[in-house]
Amino acid sequence: MRIRVGSLVMWNCRESEDYGCMGLVTSLWDSYNGLYFNVEWTDNTVVEYGSDEIEDENIKVVKF
Repeated sequence: MRIRVGSLVMWNCRESEDYGCMGLVTSLWDSYNGLYFNVEWTDNTVVEYGSDEIEDENIKVVKF
């Protein structure tokens, strides 16, 4: 998985009304349970995710 602060990401769940929404990774940290990151979406919400969201392809890294 390749992600860093500043990566451009897209919400990739086709069945979601938010499919295709773009966001920017604003912080990234490693914990005992894995890699976590915050995404600031274009609607100005900030949400915390784990690396499993990328591995499960719910979030797609558009530009590393």
